[in-house]
Amino acid sequence: MSSLPADATAFLDRSLGRGWRAAPLFGDASVRRYFRVVDARGNSVILAYYPEALRSEVEIFRRAYDAVSPHAPVPRILESCEIGVLQEDIGDVTLFEVVKSDRPRGLDLYRRAVDLLVEFQRSAPAGAELNPPFDCAKFLDEMEMTREFYVERLCRSGESASLARHFETLCTNLEQHKYEICHRDYHGENIHVINGSIFIIDYQDLRRGPDTYDLASLLRDRGVAQILGDDVEEELIARYRERLGADAAIRTRYFETLLQRTIKIIGTFAKQAVTRERTHYLDYIPPALQTIERCAREVPQYQELARLFPRNAEMRER
Repeated sequence: MSSLPADATAFLDRSLGRGWRAAPLFGDASVRRYFRVVDARGNSVILAYYPEALRSEVEIFRRAYDAVSPHAPVPRILESCEIGVLQEDIGDVTLFEVVKSDRPRGLDLYRRAVDLLVEFQRSAPAGAELNPPFDCAKFLDEMEMTREFYVERLCRSGESASLARHFETLCTNLEQHKYEICHRDYHGENIHVINGSIFIIDYQDLRRGPDTYDLASLLRDRGVAQILGDDVEEELIARYRERLGADAAIRTRYFETLLQRTIKIIGTFAKQAVTRERTHYLDYIPPALQTIERCAREVPQYQELARLFPRNAEMRER
């Protein structure tokens, strides 16, 4: 309890009464903090604590919950105030962990996650109003982190300026895709499995964007493609196309979106290691580099981008 901020302690006292106990949980790549809290009767809940600089995001999360919860399973909000949100505890087992330990069961859950993604997209239009839609400038801004923390600081590459021109072409093309509501971080670690059901978390940044954005995240983030395999990836792309009623060009859009997302996420991993010493994120970079190569094979327009993209990171800042 020594790591629990005083204002969080006061919030829990008001909400749960005396006799509760809290344990910190390892959070995501944000600076929010999470605690599992057990009350005096043994009931477990999760506290998402927002530091002072992020307090304005509590209301955004509440509004995102109101938009998403009628259409997709998310942890129930039990109570909230200006410092954070008290939510239903859906356990620690993620879809990513399931597919690593039990591939057949995991594949079935991944199929359900594809179907759930289509349901999640019904959160529009209310959810679409929470955050500005993706556009070329937003895509480029995401990729700047990759240029700074991966290309320049980890790889010491001299190709940064050349890559910037290719990044701009990619982002201009993405802006022309068909748009749907996007979770923005829809991957196996943000989908929890409990009692045979799946729940979505970390959805507060939802916005309109390319129709394959979340699918690319689900099928490729965190190196899961090595577990799923190309055949399953193709199956799930086809399943999504059928559920969405999309045209055949969705496959090309998928790999184009996947390329941008992969480059962006490499920057996220590199920044976590460089600025916050979360070095476990670096383990995800090698499979991400393989994904860039795959995208260039599928969409030859980006072969030069893939050739210039550095692969010589020492996995530590020098």
